[in-house]
Amino acid sequence: MEGRKTMYQHTKKFAVSWSSGKDSCLALNKLLQENSDVVCLLSMVNSKDARNHSHGIKLKILESQAKALEIPLIMVDSDNDYENSLVNALRHLKDELGVEQIAFGSLYAAEDRKWNEKVSHRAGVEPIFPVWISPEDSNELLEEFLSLGFSALVCRASENHFDHTWPGRILDWRFYEVVQHKGICVMGEFGEYHTFVVDGPIFKKKVKLIQSGVVLNSGLWSLDIQQCTLSDKTTC
Repeated sequence: MEGRKTMYQHTKKFAVSWSSGKDSCLALNKLLQENSDVVCLLSMVNSKDARNHSHGIKLKILESQAKALEIPLIMVDSDNDYENSLVNALRHLKDELGVEQIAFGSLYAAEDRKWNEKVSHRAGVEPIFPVWISPEDSNELLEEFLSLGFSALVCRASENHFDHTWPGRILDWRFYEVVQHKGICVMGEFGEYHTFVVDGPIFKKKVKLIQSGVVLNSGLWSLDIQQCTLSDKTTC
């Protein structure tokens, strides 16, 4: 995966588009490994429902995850106008915090990248794609996520490919083996499944779920996380 080794300019300030899942987490990890100045995580939310758009995570849970990372979280209410709300938020980050680049966790979906580039350019910031790959590299990227020691749970799963037992499932090597035989992108690039990261090398604390349930909504089995807590990381 040679194409993902490009070094970014450390003198620039970055924001990271944050879904709470493995893709944006890998993008963040890539920047931190290169000692980039990550100013904040940016997540688009629906304040009325008190959830983020990407994965339907409750805002209080999203805030706890950011605390576990010890990185400021900026939540932007879409206010029924997702694109303009994001553009205005990026302009604000540029003017007030000096953010020059926004990192996205897009993998290889061309339309997704094209939209992210359009929005970023409107705001006057540079879009970057630290984990951009070819479709053939999907397996390697999931292997990288697991090998780095990240821990995540399935928080959404399409009923077209999964049943109600999948939300809450841990991404591990057994998951890797099973998902390879489903005839889908192993990274879930087209919405086959989504994740919520609870631990990893860039986490200062672990996120522990203490109350959750499973619901079916708009064709997605969803892990409805109600409560979580943060715990200290122990060394072996």
